Amino acid sequence: MGKLTNLRHLQNLLTTLEYLPKGISRLTSLQTLNEFVVSSDGDNKCKIGDLRNLNNLRGELGIRVLWKVEDEREAQKAELKNKIHLQHLTLDFDGKEGTKGVAAALEPHPNLKSLSIQRYGDTEWHGWMMRSSLTQLKNLALSYCSKCLRMPPLGELPVLEKLEITDMGSVKHIGGEFLGSSSRIAFPKLKKLTFHDMKEWEKWEVKEEEEEEEEEKSIMSCLSYLKILGCPKLEGLPDHVLQRTPLQELIIADSDFLQQRYQQDIGEDRQKISHIPIVKYEGE
Repeated sequence: MGKLTNLRHLQNLLTTLEYLPKGISRLTSLQTLNEFVVSSDGDNKCKIGDLRNLNNLRGELGIRVLWKVEDEREAQKAELKNKIHLQHLTLDFDGKEGTKGVAAALEPHPNLKSLSIQRYGDTEWHGWMMRSSLTQLKNLALSYCSKCLRMPPLGELPVLEKLEITDMGSVKHIGGEFLGSSSRIAFPKLKKLTFHDMKEWEKWEVKEEEEEEEEEKSIMSCLSYLKILGCPKLEGLPDHVLQRTPLQELIIADSDFLQQRYQQDIGEDRQKISHIPIVKYEGE
């Protein structure tokens, strides 16, 4: 494999590979590599550091089996920040605890357009997810990060348009931390927001102004689509989201409290969504 030094495209999407051969690290002309499978044993298998010289990679890259990365120092060898041509990145941690340092060392370059973080296993988010360093990020998906206790301040991402949150099963409350505090504007470009399988989520609050300031915070001023699926304990939706955003479509499914609260004709808060052009419930 290492002798194919002029190889530019290696399509390996949706394979069942358990590892990649060591020689891939010498393919410095490589532009397409759909998935990088991390190994931690064997002289002929790729470790995360073998990504170091693949700085011509572009388009989409998924990194799997990240639980095999030994520590933060090993993860730093990948030098993801130097992969400036990458547009879409997926990081899959397999649910293992103790990977916060590894995740911190895998910070991508700031011009990334799309990011998916899957099965992150720690209770707290790593550093670059807690600050708005990904200034060009338009699409973000957080999936099966079931041990995280709270949301990162995603409202500070200045051009984020689509956000999908799936199965963050330890989150019970979403509040001001979700919006962030570094700006008077939160989620300025967000158009589509989806929450899926948040089984323990009970309360969603949107604070429109800081306690010590009178200036109102602009929140989700472009939001047109909201989907809540499989959130059975969620008690209600913020008035600000329902009534002070340009919401055009609201979908509620497998969320008993919400369906009762906003049900047509008999729901106690049905009037709060009566202006939304498209409202769908489970089975409609």
